[in-house]
Amino acid sequence: MSCWTLLGLPASADIRTLKRHYARLLKQTRPDEDPEGFQRLRDAYEAALHAKQQEQEPPAFAPAWPGAQPARLEQPPAQRVASLLKGLRVDLLDQRYQQAQDEDCAYEFELALLRHCVEHPASATPVLNWCFEHLRWMSAWQRLDLPEYLVEGLQQQLHQQLRQPLEHALLARDASAFTLAYARRSEHPWLQHLQHREEFNQWLAQLLINSPYWSVEVFQAVCAGQGWSTTASNSCPPACWPRLLKRHQAPLFLARQRQLAGQAPISPEHRAARLLLAPLSYSQRRTWARHLTSRDWAACQTLAASIAANHPEAAANMPAGNPFFWRDWQQAIDTWPLHLGVALACLAGATVRYGQDGSSPWEIIGVALFWSLCFSAAGEGLQRLWRPLSQRLLPWDEHLSQGAPWRETPYHSWLVLRDLLPIALLGALLAWIAGPVAGATYAGVRGLVALARQRQIDPLHAWQRINPWPRRLLLGAALVLTCAGLGALKWLDGRHSAGRDQGLQPWTERLCARMPVDAAQCGAPATEAQWYPKGRQP
Repeated sequence: MSCWTLLGLPASADIRTLKRHYARLLKQTRPDEDPEGFQRLRDAYEAALHAKQQEQEPPAFAPAWPGAQPARLEQPPAQRVASLLKGLRVDLLDQRYQQAQDEDCAYEFELALLRHCVEHPASATPVLNWCFEHLRWMSAWQRLDLPEYLVEGLQQQLHQQLRQPLEHALLARDASAFTLAYARRSEHPWLQHLQHREEFNQWLAQLLINSPYWSVEVFQAVCAGQGWSTTASNSCPPACWPRLLKRHQAPLFLARQRQLAGQAPISPEHRAARLLLAPLSYSQRRTWARHLTSRDWAACQTLAASIAANHPEAAANMPAGNPFFWRDWQQAIDTWPLHLGVALACLAGATVRYGQDGSSPWEIIGVALFWSLCFSAAGEGLQRLWRPLSQRLLPWDEHLSQGAPWRETPYHSWLVLRDLLPIALLGALLAWIAGPVAGATYAGVRGLVALARQRQIDPLHAWQRINPWPRRLLLGAALVLTCAGLGALKWLDGRHSAGRDQGLQPWTERLCARMPVDAAQCGAPATEAQWYPKGRQP
């Protein structure tokens, strides 16, 4: 081994670079800790320094005798390496490398081999194996002065050769191909070094975690090869091992959750499993979610996070492939059917009761608004009191609703105690106070809303979830039209009402209201225009 190889410098380095590099090596090799290594380093430094000093001396080109030819100049290292690489075979690498050391161009020879392996990866395997053994590439003893871009390029090629078959096998869901490719990792000698083993171990754990495909055979083969286990000597990255165990136990976990989804919803875990994993359509899930409480939503958050992290196949089967498809429903206000039914019922009841008495439309609307405020407050209070109690009665409620005509598959949108009982109570109250027409109108509106909610909705194209602006514009347009309608009714009512001093008003103001009774000018009867408003003459 030449002095330049021992020092880790090219033969073309100058004296200044040699001295600086030697000073750095002295900090790593101390005479009291490694006397033999220090002596070898010292001898190599003195030999290299002597060689450089001789190069700086002016060469004697004078001929030794008359007629003699001057000495031929020595070839540069690049040309000598090019001649050594001509017709190179793997069985000649030992001999050629020894020649390069003797000619002080070992660095240039190694650099040429590295460039060849990076630029011609298809035919570089035999050369790479020789370099791994003799030049210690991809190890802690590799030369430090090799170009960084070539070293990184070689590392990327080697990693791709090792990882690509494993990734393709998981994408193809082929457990046998994966185990075969994993068993061939021994064909990569650079993987024997500790640094690369740790990097491969970390990458392999992330690959199994992020892969949509999971195989017990693959996991067991990797655990046996990498030393992953539940013991204290587990070599799996600590952050990845719990997630890998959850994925390994995924079939049991999902079977348990699907079992909970089919049972009576007696707990938040049961109700969360039913919302996420039961065989429901998108509309049925949304209907079921309208009656969940804050504890139920917390259980949904826990279950959805576990499915998203450890069960990608189950997550892909959910609406829009998203385990958190229900988040928009968590904060949704679902009392609008109650208020809509109350408003229309009060309007119908006031119209039937006071429309026959000759009351103006504005008076009817005023009565309807007053009733609506009262019954809406009563309905809100009834819902808030009844909802927690109906959750406790849910198993009996579902058993009672088994024979309901609106029942769909094993799940239905309406329950007798949870939904129909508060509607019936509020409808009866409306019928008692505002009339039977009001009670029938309220029940009819709630029934129509329930039928409209049974339509099938595509979760990928539901405009309520993708773009909220159309919904806001529709709500704003409805509010503007309502205000415009109220103003029009007010205008019509004012146009046909009796004016000042006209008609049979309760408190008519006459011209002689403040004059004595026996005044002569006040004895004449009122005119026809005073008794009848404009447009109402007999």
